[in-house]
Amino acid sequence: MKEKTIQIKDGSAPRHSAPASGLQFISDMNSDIGTCRLVNQDACCVRMMKIDGYSLVLAAVCDGVGGMQEGGYASKSTIQFLNNWFDYTVSKNIRGKNQEQLMKYLHDEIEQCIQKQNRLLYEYAQDKGIRTGTTLTLLVIINESYITAQIGDSRAYRINHELQQLTEDQSVVAREIRAGRLSPREAKYDKRRNIILQCVGASENLQIAFGSGNVGREDVFMLCSDGFVHELEDNEIKKILSPALLVNRSSIKKCIADAVSLVKERGERDNITVVLVKASGL
Repeated sequence: MKEKTIQIKDGSAPRHSAPASGLQFISDMNSDIGTCRLVNQDACCVRMMKIDGYSLVLAAVCDGVGGMQEGGYASKSTIQFLNNWFDYTVSKNIRGKNQEQLMKYLHDEIEQCIQKQNRLLYEYAQDKGIRTGTTLTLLVIINESYITAQIGDSRAYRINHELQQLTEDQSVVAREIRAGRLSPREAKYDKRRNIILQCVGASENLQIAFGSGNVGREDVFMLCSDGFVHELEDNEIKKILSPALLVNRSSIKKCIADAVSLVKERGERDNITVVLVKASGL
């Protein structure tokens, strides 16, 4: 059974009234132990709140690094840290900001939050004399805008009339694809597929990759661990998780469950985690 391994490279505003969002969001998630693993080292969350005229969504997927110790603790503690941050920090500090100020505030807060959790995990591992870590793919939506933050090889996608991968894998094979030394097809079967370049908790230095963009009506955002995508082609993901099929939470739950079952039927050996968030007009 392959385990994920890692290569380490150390190296006061005036008050504004917020416009009401024209979007509402529905979501669900599924984290499956898979067919071979004894424990599920993945963890995930999706949270929503409405406050001060804004609609906010937090979604995240973590995949504990199997080549290290206590990967499950790393992933679950990171998700809990994010939940607490969303509930007790973001909710208290978004009032009185316009959209531009709020986007900057959230970007800075996400950076500080992830860096703090990285330090906590790193110090925890140092105290125990072990190495631990987790990937993290994070999505924050604020009305019609989103921010992504990426560490490792979990992924975020947007699905509408096309399937768009919003994050870049921080992995050896992704680096080789970008350098032209591997094709995407070759990368799916390369023996280095599970080697990632960084993760939360493995070193003192962490380089977070950020992205941002706009949210459209009927856009579907999908976050997943790498176990979900190994056995699926892009056109299959787009078809299985088409916005037209995701009309309410029960249909989202069913589509996720069907997709996870298909991945397991095709022989995926890793843990499998999927979070879906769909935007729709009021």
